[in-house]
Amino acid sequence: MTMPATHTSLLYDSDRHYASEAGSFVRDGLEQGHRALVMAPPSRLELLQSELGRDAAEVTFVEDDIAYEPQWRAYRVLLDFAAEAPEVRSCVIAEQTLETRSPAELVDYRRLESAINVVFAEAAVDLLCPYDAGRLPSDLLDIARHAHNGLRVEGSVAPNPAFADPMAVLAGLSDVAPPPPGATTLECSRHSDLAATRRLVRARGAEIGLDPDLAADVELALTEVLTNALLHGSPPALVHLYEEADMWVCHVQDGGRLPVDPLAGVLPPAEPSEHGYGLWLARQLVAAVDVGTDRTGTHVRLHARMPG
Repeated sequence: MTMPATHTSLLYDSDRHYASEAGSFVRDGLEQGHRALVMAPPSRLELLQSELGRDAAEVTFVEDDIAYEPQWRAYRVLLDFAAEAPEVRSCVIAEQTLETRSPAELVDYRRLESAINVVFAEAAVDLLCPYDAGRLPSDLLDIARHAHNGLRVEGSVAPNPAFADPMAVLAGLSDVAPPPPGATTLECSRHSDLAATRRLVRARGAEIGLDPDLAADVELALTEVLTNALLHGSPPALVHLYEEADMWVCHVQDGGRLPVDPLAGVLPPAEPSEHGYGLWLARQLVAAVDVGTDRTGTHVRLHARMPG
C-alpha cells in the first residue's frame, strides 16, 4: 500500500539552517531507497550539493528558472521525474525566487501550493518547500503557513495549525476581474473567427514588444482556451486585450455560468480524452492563469510579462 503524499514547509533563517534541514531531508529519503529531485535557485543548489557531498551524485538538480518558467511547469517536472520510476517513492525539494514574481504570478503561486495538497494527495511523493524567513515579506511567508499541513523543525515534522483547507483557498482565489473600460474587445463566436483573433493577438504582441517566442506561446494558449470556450461554453465568446500593471492580459469570456472546477487544468486529463487539455497547456505557456465564473459568464485570464 502506497503511503499518502506529504507536503511540508521549511522556514529557514540562514544558509546553515537551510543546508542542514534540506540536507537531512534528502539523506533520509536516499537512505530509504527513494529517488531525490531538487528544484531551487542556483545558490540553494550549491549549498545543498556541498552539504550532501558524495550523496549529491544520487540527486537530480534543476534550477528554478527552468523548473518554474512558467511556474506551473514545476508540476510537469515533478510528474516526469516520478514517471521515470513509478514504483519508487520520490523525495522532492521545491523552491523558487518569489521576490521577482509579479502580483498576478504570486496569486497563481498560492493556487499552485494549495492545489498540491489535492492533486498529489495519493502520490508516492514527499515534498519539502523551503521559504527564506530572513528575507521574504510576511505576505509571502503566509503561503508557507497556509498551504502546508506539516512544518519541518529541527529534523522532524510537526502538524501545522495554520494549514488552510486547499479547496477553500482555491475557491477564494477564483474571483473574476472584469476587463477595464479601455480594453480592446473582439467577438469570436465561431471557429471561423479564430484566425482573425490570432492575427490580432500576434499584431498586438508585436506592437508592445513581446519577444516573438513569448508572443507565439500566448497565441497558442489563447487559441486553446478560446477553442474550449467555443466547444464547451455558451455564446457569445469575447476576447479582451489589455495591460494590467506589468502584465499583458488576454482575457477570454463566454456566457457559461456553471461553476468552474478550481482544479481545472492543474493536471493533464486522464487518457483517453478528447478535451480538457486547453487550460493545462495554457498554464505551461504563460506567466499566470486566472479562471472564474460570475453572473456575466466564465472568464479565463492569460497573463504574459510586459517587456521590461
